[in-house]
Amino acid sequence: MRIMMNGPGRGALPRGMLCFFYFYFFLHWGTGLFMFRHKLGFTYESVVRYYRGDPELFMNPRSFAGLLEVTHFHLFAMGLFFVVFSHLLLFTSLRPRLQGALVGLLAAGMSGDMAAGWLVCFLAPEFAWVKLGSFWLLQGTSLFLLLSLLTSLVKRPFVLP
Repeated sequence: MRIMMNGPGRGALPRGMLCFFYFYFFLHWGTGLFMFRHKLGFTYESVVRYYRGDPELFMNPRSFAGLLEVTHFHLFAMGLFFVVFSHLLLFTSLRPRLQGALVGLLAAGMSGDMAAGWLVCFLAPEFAWVKLGSFWLLQGTSLFLLLSLLTSLVKRPFVLP
């Protein structure tokens, strides 16, 4: 509980754990870019094609059950990601207003990213712009958070237990 209230500390073990977590997240961030490019693509047309299908390319539209399954997993994973990064952000030297803005941007990017697929598939293809914008907002905000957290970790004095 003390760590939850006061931060991870300055010892070797907490710093090592955070370094590994940040490295792991950076790999996750990078593979997310590649996966998005490979599966959906970075253009309006490619996002619409992914969700609505393309008979000329023999691509089926995403099904309700398929979207539900992906959403179910992402709600948990994104929620956990949100809590962890928002919590760690509290221990940086960033101004509280900037911290609040980053948390809001992170929430907006995650929510838009998860909702946009449903909107493209079942409402209108124009929501592909929301998918692309939300993806880039999420990627940009999470990269900025990661760099802020790494900077904070490097600036804190290192103390062996």
